[in-house]
Amino acid sequence: MTRYLLVGLLALGLSTPVAYAQTTPLPTSYQRPLPVVAIDSITHLITYRGLLPAAGLPQTEVYGRAQEWLARQFEQYDQVVRFADAGRGVLIGQAIVQALGPAQKNLEARRFNLLFRFQLRARAGGLQYELTDLSYPNYPVTSAASDASGGLAADGLAQWQRADDFARISTTAAQNRRQPVEPALRDYDQYTNKGEPKPRMLQQCQGIQDAMTVLVASLGQALAQPLP
Repeated sequence: MTRYLLVGLLALGLSTPVAYAQTTPLPTSYQRPLPVVAIDSITHLITYRGLLPAAGLPQTEVYGRAQEWLARQFEQYDQVVRFADAGRGVLIGQAIVQALGPAQKNLEARRFNLLFRFQLRARAGGLQYELTDLSYPNYPVTSAASDASGGLAADGLAQWQRADDFARISTTAAQNRRQPVEPALRDYDQYTNKGEPKPRMLQQCQGIQDAMTVLVASLGQALAQPLP
């Protein structure tokens, strides 16, 4: 009832403290379904979240094991972790994992890189995890950068560097360093005339699902080890 009242007030151009505090985006259009992967019911984006058990471990030990896992799993811990708060048990960052899309009809198995953001929150006896913003890494290329004549290579490199620098301080919507997977997977060309997913999209979704579940399982194993 409250939701319908809020919609009515907004339609009349009225505002209330409740309406102003609304931060959860409401769906504005139909979102084509994506097979296999986990979809958030509010954002309609691929999202993996849950609670991994760490029986008998205090928060400090859970937090430490999450740090150790990140350090072992990825090449450079300091480049992966963007925010760390030991007091609150929070780790936030982004990383890239290699996914393997299994063979489909008329398609061979295909590897692809997948960028994602993570938020880990340690607590006594468990670790909450959330993996979001799944994207394909984007590496801008200019025609000037690929042409070594007339000094254009240097100009192209400078142009690329500016774009990369701007992306580092941009909002999620404004950045150009990664391409979210959902718009590409939900493109019309990914579905048959009957609305069924084509093999290429099935391959990508299965690769994403496998990569994320393997990652979560690995983290869970690190937490399941008994204290020395």
